[in-house]
Amino acid sequence: MSLQNSLEKFQQQTGILLMENLNTITDNVILARHILERLNKNFYQTYEGIGIGTLDEKEYQYLPDFHKYWQAHHAEIVNAHLDRLQARLAARSLHEARLKYGEHIFDVTLDTHGLSPQAIAQVRFFTANQDFREPPEDQFGRYFENDIQFDAHTIAEDPAGYLAFLGAPRLSQNDKRLDFANHAAQFLQERGINAFQIAAFFDNDAARIRQGILDSVGMGYGRKKTDMFIRDMAVLGVWPNLSNMEVINVASDRNTMKLALRTRILQTDIPLLSSFLDIFGYQYGYIDEMSAAAWRAVWEEWKATKPETAPPAPCMMDFLLYRIGREYCNDKLVDFACENGHRFFYFGAQIKLCRKCRATITPVRRLMPCQVDATQLPRDDKGEILLKDSNLLRIFGGVCIFEPVCRPKDADFKRLSPPKAISIIGRTGWTDSYAYKDEGGGGMMG
Repeated sequence: MSLQNSLEKFQQQTGILLMENLNTITDNVILARHILERLNKNFYQTYEGIGIGTLDEKEYQYLPDFHKYWQAHHAEIVNAHLDRLQARLAARSLHEARLKYGEHIFDVTLDTHGLSPQAIAQVRFFTANQDFREPPEDQFGRYFENDIQFDAHTIAEDPAGYLAFLGAPRLSQNDKRLDFANHAAQFLQERGINAFQIAAFFDNDAARIRQGILDSVGMGYGRKKTDMFIRDMAVLGVWPNLSNMEVINVASDRNTMKLALRTRILQTDIPLLSSFLDIFGYQYGYIDEMSAAAWRAVWEEWKATKPETAPPAPCMMDFLLYRIGREYCNDKLVDFACENGHRFFYFGAQIKLCRKCRATITPVRRLMPCQVDATQLPRDDKGEILLKDSNLLRIFGGVCIFEPVCRPKDADFKRLSPPKAISIIGRTGWTDSYAYKDEGGGGMMG
Protein backbone atom coordinates (compact mmCIF):
# COMPACT_ATOMS: atom_id res chain seq x y z
CA MET A 1 0.00 0.00 0.00
CA SER A 2 1.39 3.41 -0.99
CA LEU A 3 1.99 6.24 1.49
CA GLN A 4 -0.86 8.18 -0.09
CA ASN A 5 -3.27 5.24 0.21
CA SER A 6 -2.26 4.56 3.81
CA LEU A 7 -2.82 8.17 4.78
CA GLU A 8 -6.18 8.30 3.03
CA LYS A 9 -7.30 5.19 4.94
CA PHE A 10 -6.12 6.73 8.21
CA GLN A 11 -8.11 9.90 7.49
CA GLN A 12 -11.25 7.92 6.71
CA GLN A 13 -11.06 5.80 9.84
CA THR A 14 -10.15 8.53 12.34
CA GLY A 15 -11.76 11.62 10.89
CA ILE A 16 -8.43 13.47 11.31
CA LEU A 17 -7.66 15.33 8.09
CA LEU A 18 -3.95 15.15 7.37
CA MET A 19 -4.14 16.53 3.87
CA GLU A 20 -6.58 17.05 1.01
CA ASN A 21 -5.94 15.62 -2.47
CA LEU A 22 -3.06 13.40 -1.36
CA ASN A 23 -2.74 11.70 -4.73
CA THR A 24 -1.92 14.96 -6.52
CA ILE A 25 1.47 15.33 -4.79
CA THR A 26 4.38 13.38 -6.27
CA ASP A 27 7.32 15.11 -4.57
CA ASN A 28 8.07 13.14 -1.36
CA VAL A 29 9.68 16.13 0.39
CA ILE A 30 6.65 18.31 -0.24
CA LEU A 31 4.37 15.46 0.84
CA ALA A 32 6.39 14.95 4.06
CA ARG A 33 6.32 18.70 4.76
CA HIS A 34 2.53 18.82 4.55
CA ILE A 35 1.99 15.58 6.43
CA LEU A 36 4.31 16.50 9.32
CA GLU A 37 2.63 19.88 9.66
CA ARG A 38 -0.75 18.16 9.84
CA LEU A 39 0.49 15.53 12.29
CA ASN A 40 1.93 18.26 14.50
CA LYS A 41 -1.37 20.12 14.48
CA ASN A 42 -3.50 17.09 15.19
CA PHE A 43 -1.28 15.40 17.78
CA TYR A 44 0.68 18.18 19.50
CA GLN A 45 -1.09 21.52 19.04
CA THR A 46 -4.16 23.02 20.62
CA TYR A 47 -6.51 25.91 19.85
CA GLU A 48 -9.12 28.04 21.58
CA GLY A 49 -12.38 26.17 21.96
CA ILE A 50 -10.91 22.67 21.57
CA GLY A 51 -12.62 21.51 24.75
CA ILE A 52 -11.75 20.32 28.25
CA GLY A 53 -10.54 16.95 29.49
CA THR A 54 -10.50 15.81 33.11
CA LEU A 55 -7.79 14.10 35.12
CA ASP A 56 -7.79 13.45 38.87
CA GLU A 57 -11.02 15.46 39.14
CA LYS A 58 -9.41 18.55 37.61
CA GLU A 59 -10.03 20.11 34.22
CA TYR A 60 -7.39 20.70 31.55
CA GLN A 61 -7.57 22.00 28.01
CA TYR A 62 -7.07 19.25 25.45
CA LEU A 63 -3.70 19.37 23.77
CA PRO A 64 -4.63 18.15 20.26
CA ASP A 65 -7.77 16.89 18.53
CA PHE A 66 -6.39 13.37 18.83
CA HIS A 67 -7.11 13.25 22.58
CA LYS A 68 -10.80 13.97 22.01
CA TYR A 69 -10.92 11.11 19.52
CA TRP A 70 -8.86 8.83 21.77
CA GLN A 71 -11.11 9.51 24.76
CA ALA A 72 -14.19 8.46 22.78
CA HIS A 73 -12.71 5.43 21.00
CA HIS A 74 -9.70 4.08 22.96
CA ALA A 75 -11.58 1.04 24.30
CA GLU A 76 -12.89 -0.10 20.92
CA ILE A 77 -9.49 0.48 19.29
CA VAL A 78 -7.50 -1.47 21.89
CA ASN A 79 -10.38 -3.95 22.46
CA ALA A 80 -9.01 -5.61 25.59
CA HIS A 81 -10.71 -8.95 26.26
CA LEU A 82 -10.30 -11.99 28.49
CA ASP A 83 -9.37 -15.52 27.46
CA ARG A 84 -11.09 -17.94 29.84
CA LEU A 85 -9.00 -20.91 28.69
CA GLN A 86 -5.80 -19.07 29.62
CA ALA A 87 -7.42 -18.05 32.91
CA ARG A 88 -8.15 -21.71 33.62
CA LEU A 89 -4.54 -22.66 32.87
CA ALA A 90 -3.30 -19.90 35.21
CA ALA A 91 -5.66 -21.10 37.94
CA ARG A 92 -4.26 -24.62 37.61
CA SER A 93 -0.69 -23.26 37.89
CA LEU A 94 -1.57 -21.36 41.06
CA HIS A 95 -3.27 -24.42 42.54
CA GLU A 96 -0.20 -26.58 41.85
CA ALA A 97 2.13 -23.91 43.27
CA ARG A 98 0.00 -23.73 46.41
CA LEU A 99 0.29 -27.50 46.87
CA LYS A 100 4.03 -27.60 46.15
CA TYR A 101 5.29 -24.52 47.98
CA GLY A 102 2.61 -23.90 50.60
CA GLU A 103 0.40 -20.94 51.35
CA HIS A 104 3.28 -18.71 52.46
CA ILE A 105 4.19 -17.89 48.84
CA PHE A 106 1.12 -15.62 48.91
CA ASP A 107 2.27 -13.68 51.98
CA VAL A 108 2.76 -9.91 51.90
CA THR A 109 6.38 -9.36 52.88
CA LEU A 110 6.08 -6.07 54.74
CA ASP A 111 8.22 -5.74 57.85
CA THR A 112 5.86 -4.26 60.43
CA HIS A 113 8.48 -4.51 63.22
CA GLY A 114 5.94 -6.07 65.58
CA LEU A 115 3.77 -2.95 65.67
CA SER A 116 0.28 -3.24 67.11
CA PRO A 117 -2.66 -3.61 64.70
CA GLN A 118 -3.67 -0.02 65.56
CA ALA A 119 -0.25 1.32 64.58
CA ILE A 120 -0.02 -0.78 61.40
CA ALA A 121 -3.40 0.51 60.25
CA GLN A 122 -2.47 4.14 60.94
CA VAL A 123 0.84 3.92 59.06
CA ARG A 124 -0.61 2.06 56.09
CA PHE A 125 -3.66 4.29 55.76
CA PHE A 126 -1.49 7.38 55.38
CA THR A 127 1.04 5.77 53.01
CA ALA A 128 -0.99 3.49 50.72
CA ASN A 129 -2.82 6.45 49.17
CA GLN A 130 0.30 8.38 48.17
CA ASP A 131 1.90 8.47 44.73
CA PHE A 132 5.44 7.82 45.87
CA ARG A 133 7.72 7.09 42.93
CA GLU A 134 9.74 5.09 45.44
CA PRO A 135 7.96 3.97 48.65
CA PRO A 136 9.32 5.56 51.84
CA GLU A 137 12.10 3.46 53.27
CA ASP A 138 10.90 1.39 56.21
CA GLN A 139 7.56 3.18 56.64
CA PHE A 140 6.63 1.10 59.69
CA GLY A 141 9.99 1.75 61.30
CA ARG A 142 9.29 5.48 61.07
CA TYR A 143 6.49 5.01 63.57
CA PHE A 144 9.07 4.29 66.28
CA GLU A 145 10.89 7.51 65.45
CA ASN A 146 7.84 9.71 66.03
CA ASP A 147 4.39 8.15 66.22
CA ILE A 148 2.74 11.58 66.50
CA GLN A 149 3.61 12.23 62.85
CA PHE A 150 0.98 9.61 61.91
CA ASP A 151 -1.73 11.24 64.01
CA ALA A 152 -4.62 12.60 61.90
CA HIS A 153 -4.67 15.95 63.73
CA THR A 154 -0.93 16.42 63.24
CA ILE A 155 -1.16 15.61 59.55
CA ALA A 156 -4.15 17.89 59.01
CA GLU A 157 -2.28 20.79 60.61
CA ASP A 158 0.97 20.22 58.72
CA PRO A 159 0.73 17.79 55.77
CA ALA A 160 4.01 19.11 54.35
CA GLY A 161 5.75 18.27 57.62
CA TYR A 162 4.35 14.75 57.47
CA LEU A 163 5.64 14.21 53.93
CA ALA A 164 9.03 15.62 54.88
CA PHE A 165 9.13 13.25 57.87
CA LEU A 166 8.60 10.33 55.49
CA GLY A 167 11.42 11.59 53.31
CA ALA A 168 9.20 12.17 50.28
CA PRO A 169 11.19 13.88 47.50
CA ARG A 170 10.13 17.31 46.32
CA LEU A 171 8.57 16.57 42.96
CA SER A 172 6.07 18.39 40.80
CA GLN A 173 3.28 16.24 42.22
CA ASN A 174 3.98 17.41 45.76
CA ASP A 175 0.86 19.61 45.90
CA LYS A 176 -1.27 16.58 45.04
CA ARG A 177 0.38 14.61 47.83
CA LEU A 178 -0.34 17.39 50.29
CA ASP A 179 -4.03 17.18 49.34
CA PHE A 180 -4.01 13.40 49.71
CA ALA A 181 -2.54 13.61 53.22
CA ASN A 182 -4.87 16.40 54.30
CA HIS A 183 -8.05 14.77 52.99
CA ALA A 184 -7.12 11.39 54.49
CA ALA A 185 -6.69 13.07 57.87
CA GLN A 186 -10.06 14.77 57.47
CA PHE A 187 -11.68 11.42 56.64
CA LEU A 188 -10.73 10.11 60.09
CA GLN A 189 -11.43 13.35 61.93
CA GLU A 190 -14.92 13.75 60.50
CA ARG A 191 -15.83 10.27 61.74
CA GLY A 192 -14.05 10.57 65.08
CA ILE A 193 -11.99 7.43 64.49
CA ASN A 194 -8.44 6.26 63.87
CA ALA A 195 -7.46 4.08 60.90
CA PHE A 196 -7.81 0.83 62.85
CA GLN A 197 -11.45 1.71 63.65
CA ILE A 198 -12.41 2.10 59.96
CA ALA A 199 -13.44 -1.57 59.84
CA ALA A 200 -15.79 -1.33 62.82
CA PHE A 201 -17.22 1.96 61.51
CA PHE A 202 -18.32 0.09 58.37
CA ASP A 203 -19.48 -3.04 60.25
CA ASN A 204 -16.41 -5.08 59.25
CA ASP A 205 -17.81 -5.29 55.72
CA ALA A 206 -15.06 -5.08 53.08
CA ALA A 207 -17.53 -3.92 50.43
CA ARG A 208 -18.76 -1.06 52.63
CA ILE A 209 -15.23 -0.10 53.66
CA ARG A 210 -14.23 0.00 50.03
CA GLN A 211 -17.20 2.15 49.00
CA GLY A 212 -16.81 4.47 51.98
CA ILE A 213 -13.19 5.19 51.08
CA LEU A 214 -13.94 5.56 47.36
CA ASP A 215 -16.77 8.00 48.10
CA SER A 216 -14.37 10.32 49.95
CA VAL A 217 -13.00 12.53 47.19
CA GLY A 218 -9.47 13.90 47.37
CA MET A 219 -7.73 11.26 49.49
CA GLY A 220 -5.86 9.69 46.57
CA TYR A 221 -7.66 6.41 47.18
CA GLY A 222 -8.87 5.17 43.83
CA ARG A 223 -10.11 1.64 43.31
CA LYS A 224 -6.63 0.11 43.04
CA LYS A 225 -5.15 1.71 46.15
CA THR A 226 -8.29 1.04 48.17
CA ASP A 227 -8.19 -2.65 47.29
CA MET A 228 -4.49 -2.77 48.17
CA PHE A 229 -5.07 -1.11 51.55
CA ILE A 230 -7.93 -3.47 52.48
CA ARG A 231 -5.86 -6.46 51.33
CA ASP A 232 -2.96 -5.39 53.54
CA MET A 233 -5.23 -4.96 56.55
CA ALA A 234 -6.59 -8.48 56.02
CA VAL A 235 -3.36 -10.36 55.32
CA LEU A 236 -1.42 -8.55 58.06
CA GLY A 237 -4.07 -9.63 60.56
CA VAL A 238 -5.20 -6.10 61.37
CA TRP A 239 -8.79 -6.78 60.24
CA PRO A 240 -9.00 -10.60 60.37
CA ASN A 241 -12.77 -11.04 60.22
CA LEU A 242 -13.98 -8.97 57.28
CA SER A 243 -17.06 -10.08 55.39
CA ASN A 244 -17.48 -9.69 51.61
CA MET A 245 -13.73 -9.97 50.97
CA GLU A 246 -14.49 -11.52 47.59
CA VAL A 247 -15.20 -8.05 46.15
CA ILE A 248 -11.58 -6.95 46.65
CA ASN A 249 -9.56 -7.27 43.45
CA VAL A 250 -5.90 -7.70 42.63
CA ALA A 251 -4.56 -4.14 42.93
CA SER A 252 -3.00 -4.07 39.50
CA ASP A 253 0.26 -2.27 38.83
CA ARG A 254 2.62 -2.50 35.87
CA ASN A 255 3.87 -5.90 37.11
CA THR A 256 0.45 -7.56 37.39
CA MET A 257 -0.70 -5.89 34.14
CA LYS A 258 2.44 -7.15 32.42
CA LEU A 259 1.79 -10.66 33.72
CA ALA A 260 -1.85 -10.59 32.58
CA LEU A 261 -0.74 -9.64 29.06
CA ARG A 262 2.12 -12.12 28.76
CA THR A 263 0.06 -15.02 30.04
CA ARG A 264 -2.52 -13.98 27.42
CA ILE A 265 -5.27 -14.01 30.02
CA LEU A 266 -5.74 -10.39 28.93
CA GLN A 267 -5.50 -9.84 25.19
CA THR A 268 -5.69 -6.74 22.98
CA ASP A 269 -6.22 -6.30 19.26
CA ILE A 270 -3.08 -4.13 18.98
CA PRO A 271 0.05 -3.70 21.10
CA LEU A 272 -0.58 -0.89 23.56
CA LEU A 273 0.08 2.69 22.50
CA SER A 274 2.90 4.80 23.88
CA SER A 275 2.01 6.92 26.89
CA PHE A 276 2.92 10.00 24.82
CA LEU A 277 -0.44 9.43 23.13
CA ASP A 278 -2.25 8.76 26.41
CA ILE A 279 -1.49 11.78 28.60
CA PHE A 280 -4.98 11.80 30.09
CA GLY A 281 -4.54 8.13 31.02
CA TYR A 282 -7.52 6.70 29.13
CA GLN A 283 -5.67 3.58 27.94
CA TYR A 284 -3.89 3.20 31.29
CA GLY A 285 -7.14 3.28 33.25
CA TYR A 286 -8.81 0.89 30.80
CA ILE A 287 -6.01 -1.70 30.97
CA ASP A 288 -5.77 -1.28 34.74
CA GLU A 289 -9.47 -2.12 35.03
CA MET A 290 -9.25 -5.02 32.56
CA SER A 291 -6.20 -6.44 34.33
CA ALA A 292 -8.16 -6.57 37.58
CA ALA A 293 -10.96 -8.33 35.68
CA ALA A 294 -8.45 -10.80 34.21
CA TRP A 295 -7.13 -11.86 37.60
CA ARG A 296 -10.67 -12.05 38.96
CA ALA A 297 -11.42 -14.47 36.11
CA VAL A 298 -8.42 -16.57 37.20
CA TRP A 299 -9.69 -16.58 40.78
CA GLU A 300 -13.18 -17.58 39.61
CA GLU A 301 -11.75 -20.48 37.59
CA TRP A 302 -9.60 -21.53 40.55
CA LYS A 303 -12.53 -21.40 42.95
CA ALA A 304 -14.72 -23.37 40.53
CA THR A 305 -12.19 -26.12 39.81
CA LYS A 306 -10.06 -26.39 42.98
CA PRO A 307 -11.99 -24.72 45.82
CA GLU A 308 -9.91 -26.47 48.47
CA THR A 309 -6.83 -24.37 47.63
CA ALA A 310 -8.44 -21.21 46.25
CA PRO A 311 -8.07 -18.08 48.42
CA PRO A 312 -11.18 -16.28 49.74
CA ALA A 313 -10.66 -13.27 47.44
CA PRO A 314 -8.77 -12.33 44.27
CA CYS A 315 -6.67 -9.83 46.23
CA MET A 316 -4.99 -12.67 48.12
CA MET A 317 -3.12 -13.55 44.90
CA ASP A 318 -1.94 -9.95 44.57
CA PHE A 319 1.50 -9.95 46.15
CA LEU A 320 2.62 -13.21 44.54
CA LEU A 321 1.57 -11.95 41.09
CA TYR A 322 3.39 -8.68 41.70
CA ARG A 323 6.56 -10.55 42.66
CA ILE A 324 6.41 -12.84 39.62
CA GLY A 325 6.00 -9.81 37.37
CA ARG A 326 8.91 -8.05 39.05
CA GLU A 327 11.32 -10.98 39.51
CA TYR A 328 10.58 -13.24 36.54
CA CYS A 329 9.04 -10.96 33.86
CA ASN A 330 12.17 -8.82 33.80
CA ASP A 331 14.92 -8.97 31.17
CA LYS A 332 17.69 -8.95 33.75
CA LEU A 333 19.35 -12.10 32.41
CA VAL A 334 22.24 -11.29 30.04
CA ASP A 335 23.62 -13.70 27.47
CA PHE A 336 27.43 -13.26 27.27
CA ALA A 337 30.01 -14.47 24.74
CA CYS A 338 33.73 -14.46 25.47
CA GLU A 339 36.63 -14.16 23.01
CA ASN A 340 37.45 -17.85 23.51
CA GLY A 341 34.00 -18.93 22.40
CA HIS A 342 32.36 -19.57 25.78
CA ARG A 343 28.68 -18.62 26.24
CA PHE A 344 27.00 -18.16 29.60
CA PHE A 345 24.21 -16.23 31.32
CA TYR A 346 24.49 -13.77 34.20
CA PHE A 347 22.12 -11.46 36.07
CA GLY A 348 23.01 -7.96 34.87
CA ALA A 349 25.77 -6.70 32.60
CA GLN A 350 28.21 -5.51 35.24
CA ILE A 351 30.74 -8.34 35.03
CA LYS A 352 33.71 -7.89 32.66
CA LEU A 353 35.41 -11.31 32.49
CA CYS A 354 34.30 -14.79 31.44
CA ARG A 355 33.18 -16.95 34.36
CA LYS A 356 34.86 -19.98 32.72
CA CYS A 357 38.24 -18.68 31.50
CA ARG A 358 38.48 -15.03 32.65
CA ALA A 359 38.70 -13.78 29.06
CA THR A 360 37.07 -10.54 27.86
CA ILE A 361 33.31 -10.88 27.33
CA THR A 362 30.66 -9.15 25.23
CA PRO A 363 26.93 -8.93 26.10
CA VAL A 364 24.89 -10.44 23.27
CA ARG A 365 21.26 -10.01 24.35
CA ARG A 366 18.98 -9.60 27.32
CA LEU A 367 16.39 -12.20 28.27
CA MET A 368 13.89 -13.00 30.96
CA PRO A 369 14.96 -15.88 33.24
CA CYS A 370 12.01 -17.97 32.07
CA GLN A 371 13.25 -17.87 28.45
CA VAL A 372 16.18 -20.20 29.13
CA ASP A 373 16.37 -23.60 30.76
CA ALA A 374 16.61 -23.29 34.54
CA THR A 375 19.85 -25.31 34.53
CA GLN A 376 21.53 -22.49 32.56
CA LEU A 377 20.78 -19.79 35.13
CA PRO A 378 23.86 -18.46 36.97
CA ARG A 379 24.50 -20.40 40.16
CA ASP A 380 27.05 -20.49 42.96
CA ASP A 381 29.36 -23.38 43.89
CA LYS A 382 26.52 -25.01 45.84
CA GLY A 383 24.20 -24.92 42.84
CA GLU A 384 22.03 -22.13 44.23
CA ILE A 385 20.81 -19.40 41.88
CA LEU A 386 22.87 -16.22 42.35
CA LEU A 387 20.09 -14.14 43.88
CA LYS A 388 18.87 -13.37 47.38
CA ASP A 389 17.21 -16.20 49.30
CA SER A 390 13.88 -14.34 49.20
CA ASN A 391 13.85 -14.05 45.39
CA LEU A 392 11.20 -16.21 43.74
CA LEU A 393 13.71 -17.56 41.23
CA ARG A 394 15.51 -19.28 44.11
CA ILE A 395 12.30 -20.37 45.80
CA PHE A 396 10.93 -21.88 42.57
CA GLY A 397 14.27 -23.29 41.40
CA GLY A 398 14.37 -20.95 38.41
CA VAL A 399 11.14 -22.28 36.89
CA CYS A 400 8.23 -19.83 36.77
CA ILE A 401 4.92 -21.31 37.89
CA PHE A 402 3.21 -19.67 34.89
CA GLU A 403 5.54 -21.20 32.29
CA PRO A 404 2.83 -23.63 31.07
CA VAL A 405 0.55 -20.62 30.55
CA CYS A 406 2.97 -18.14 28.92
CA ARG A 407 5.18 -20.67 27.09
CA PRO A 408 8.05 -18.14 27.05
CA LYS A 409 10.44 -20.50 25.24
CA ASP A 410 8.13 -20.82 22.21
CA ALA A 411 9.15 -19.07 19.01
CA ASP A 412 5.88 -17.11 18.86
CA PHE A 413 6.05 -15.85 22.46
CA LYS A 414 5.54 -12.08 22.66
CA ARG A 415 7.04 -10.14 25.53
CA LEU A 416 4.16 -7.68 25.65
CA SER A 417 4.66 -4.51 27.66
CA PRO A 418 2.13 -2.94 30.04
CA PRO A 419 0.99 0.68 29.73
CA LYS A 420 2.95 3.45 31.38
CA ALA A 421 1.40 6.42 33.13
CA ILE A 422 2.43 9.84 31.85
CA SER A 423 0.11 12.21 33.63
CA ILE A 424 -0.52 15.63 32.13
CA ILE A 425 0.13 17.02 35.62
CA GLY A 426 3.23 14.96 36.35
CA ARG A 427 6.92 15.74 36.07
CA THR A 428 6.74 15.67 32.29
CA GLY A 429 5.33 19.21 32.22
CA TRP A 430 2.56 18.80 29.66
CA THR A 431 0.76 21.85 31.02
CA ASP A 432 3.80 23.96 30.10
CA SER A 433 4.04 22.35 26.67
CA TYR A 434 1.01 23.79 24.93
CA ALA A 435 1.58 25.12 21.43
CA TYR A 436 -1.20 26.77 19.46
CA LYS A 437 -1.96 26.09 15.82
CA ASP A 438 -0.20 28.40 13.36
CA GLU A 439 2.27 29.48 16.06
CA GLY A 440 4.61 26.44 16.04
CA GLY A 441 7.13 25.45 18.70
CA GLY A 442 5.99 24.07 22.03
CA GLY A 443 6.85 20.70 23.50
CA MET A 444 8.72 19.49 26.56
CA MET A 445 12.13 20.52 27.75
CA GLY A 446 14.72 18.10 29.10
